[in-house]
Amino acid sequence: PHAPQAQPSLCTNYLIRQQVGQFLYLIDRARNEIVVFNSNSMAVIERIEVPDPTTLAMSPNLDFLAVSNQSVGLVTFIDINPASSTFHSRVKTTVVGSGPRGIAWEPGNEDILVCNEQDSTLSIISAFSLEVRKTVSSQLHQPFDVVITPRQLGFGFQRGVYFGYILNRNGRLAMYESGPNAVNGWGFDDVIGTAPQTFKNPKTLQPDLINFNSAVWIVHEGPIDPATEVAGEVGIPAVSNLRIESGIIGQLPLNFQSLLIPQFRDLSLAVNVSLGPDVLSGVPVDLAFDNQRNYGGLVNFATTFSAGVALPINGKSLVRVVGGTPANTCEPKYMFVAVPNPTFGSEGVVDVVDIGGGFNRVDVSAFQPGVQSIAVKEAATLMDYFRQ
Repeated sequence: PHAPQAQPSLCTNYLIRQQVGQFLYLIDRARNEIVVFNSNSMAVIERIEVPDPTTLAMSPNLDFLAVSNQSVGLVTFIDINPASSTFHSRVKTTVVGSGPRGIAWEPGNEDILVCNEQDSTLSIISAFSLEVRKTVSSQLHQPFDVVITPRQLGFGFQRGVYFGYILNRNGRLAMYESGPNAVNGWGFDDVIGTAPQTFKNPKTLQPDLINFNSAVWIVHEGPIDPATEVAGEVGIPAVSNLRIESGIIGQLPLNFQSLLIPQFRDLSLAVNVSLGPDVLSGVPVDLAFDNQRNYGGLVNFATTFSAGVALPINGKSLVRVVGGTPANTCEPKYMFVAVPNPTFGSEGVVDVVDIGGGFNRVDVSAFQPGVQSIAVKEAATLMDYFRQ
């Protein structure tokens, strides 16, 4: 790393010395608690009572934690700002749909998207008020997970909107486009379509941290042939990268026809890569990325649609402005894939895949024959700093 400096701006990019992490938040669903650890010593600091905590999302400014409460149809907001008088207290409870599960906080701090699996709806909570501002249901069938890519202002297809990717239990992926959808608006603020591919037995998904055009990694079964878009058989391990392949550059103003039928807003989705059993040790259930190369020491990316003041350092936004130009915050080389029941070998492994070149599995041990993965018994959940 760069030698210590008084200001992050004096450090060389990618060499900013920073201590990331102090509080670690864990869901203890059996005890209806969010357990707070010191991430350096792993000592328990606090236990916060929450009804049926299921999934959580952290605000990009690191000031709130949103927890979906599946059995009671709520989202609980917890203050996680150490400088606040209500630190580690519940500050808001928001009523959403039935059976909320997957939840994601928009990386520009605009909205929180909540998948209501039981009534097949999506609750959109404003980051300004922490209240539901809209509920959508089009093309949703038991949605259970969601991720969001940043509002495209000065990068990607420059649409001036953010995109949400909603994973349905039937393996279909719905795409949400944000607003503004008022007079002279250019965003639909609703689901605009469903990807043509079917991701069989879907497990989870995460945003692609590298692709600025908007893309996601999806954990499922049945690898997809990128040439034909045909999915393989159930039971065959798969991790696929779905991206916006093509589209009109720039904002698309709303007109009478587009208000009635979104028609996918002239975007085309395609599977770029679909990893299968030649790379994966078995059926995967989760994934994460390395965060070694990052611009986390720079100020969070914010827009006129963002709530609050952008965090000056260590924010969870997926975009940073570097030298006046937007850049992806993190440039991972490796993807980590949890496989609790590998086809051969140990009781559980984490595969390490080189996504920086070749998409091959990396051998983690030079002292054993073959390509070795990280042995982790019953590996089921992975985490990285910029995960949603």
